[in-house]
This record gives sequence, C-alpha cells and structure tokens, in this order.
Amino acid sequence: IFVPLCGKAVEMKWLVDHGYKVVGLEVAPVPCKAFFEENGIPYNVKEMKGIHGEKYESLDQKIVIYSCDFFLFTADICGEFDGIWDCGGLNSMDVEDREAYIHRIRTLMGKGCVNLTEFVNFDKSMVDITWSMTKEELQKAFGEGFIVEDLNEMKAPQRLKSQGCDTLKLFAITRT
Repeated sequence: IFVPLCGKAVEMKWLVDHGYKVVGLEVAPVPCKAFFEENGIPYNVKEMKGIHGEKYESLDQKIVIYSCDFFLFTADICGEFDGIWDCGGLNSMDVEDREAYIHRIRTLMGKGCVNLTEFVNFDKSMVDITWSMTKEELQKAFGEGFIVEDLNEMKAPQRLKSQGCDTLKLFAITRT
C-alpha cells in the first residue's frame, strides 16, 4: 500500500498491524524519523539510488518511507502498487500541480490497484479554497483505464469545522 505525502500518518501503522506492507513518501525527513520513533519501530536509513533522498526502512522490512521529491519518484524505485491510501496528498496540491501529481500516481498504480483518495471540503463562506475535486473531474484527470467511484461523504468532525472544513469525501479510483 502506497501512502503519498504521508507525513507521520497513523494509518501507516494501522496498515502494517493488519498485515500490509506499506510504502510512504514524504518530502521532509523530520516526519519520517518521527513516525518510526513515535511508534517505537526500529529502522535504518540509507541514501536513495537514482534520485536525491533517503530511504527509511523498518528492520522487519514491513514499512518503508522515502524522503524525496514526489515528482521524481517512479515505479523503477519500488515497483507498482496494489493499493494507495491518499489521505491528503492530492487534496493539498495546488490546482496547477494536480495534473503532474495525478500523472505520477497513475504511473505507480499496478493493474487492479485501488486508490482510495480522501478530500477535505471547505465551507466556502469561511475559506476561499477550491482544493476538492468532483467524481467527474477525477475521472477526466485519471482518464481511460481508470474507474472513479464516489464512496462516501461525511460531515467533518468539530476539530476540523473550526478550521473551515465542512465535509470529508472519499473516492475509489481503480486501474482496470
């Protein structure tokens, strides 16, 4: 399972605890170190080959977090993925960077890969931000060979409402 722009997402530990091998990617090294240290997971750090960055890997090899430029990360580095949990990567992209972000994600999705993508929708009366995308926009962006499903929408928890968040929306994007 690939977790792009992962920071120190708690979902990575949950996935490992439920038997999945996890590959995260984060631009900055500080959250990579913090993830392993805060979860008490012993790890090694190695320089990456081919691009500038570091590879943080648990001693049991169940979780790897790459600290590097997302847009330079390719399947040549780690192969294609069976699943992706995008809990904020695409949502955080500036509108002008979305096409490049989606292109990179497409190249990392193996046949049958399911990409669960979560969007935070902001209350437009509080915040002038248009980071969310519709099912139709996602389908157009991912294009032929991908199916987009609108899975769920829920009201934001109170802690997010105070920051202008209105709802959370979940999509499944499957490579056929």
